[in-house]
Amino acid sequence: MSGELESFIAEIPARAAKSDLSGVRATYAFVVEGGKAWTVRINEQEVAVRDGIDADVDCTISASEETFASLLDHKLGVMSAYLSGKLKLSGDLSVAMQLNKLIS
Repeated sequence: MSGELESFIAEIPARAAKSDLSGVRATYAFVVEGGKAWTVRINEQEVAVRDGIDADVDCTISASEETFASLLDHKLGVMSAYLSGKLKLSGDLSVAMQLNKLIS
């Protein structure tokens, strides 16, 4: 497992403190295919991250470790990864769009 992805997930609460997440109430599952998974729960400025997948996630985002690494390095765009099938989204896609507030 890439330390870069682990670091990104661990830094989500700190990123949230610097972002305007008013109106965002969502739960995401990040899944590395064949690897680890995390749940990220956002309730406006309160953000919690934990290992594993909660049963009540609004949106699941899954990809290979290589794809996540390319996204984090900005070598691959989210839209092109999604359209090429490298990044998979399931659940509420409008919730997926809100995630941009956190990662941009």
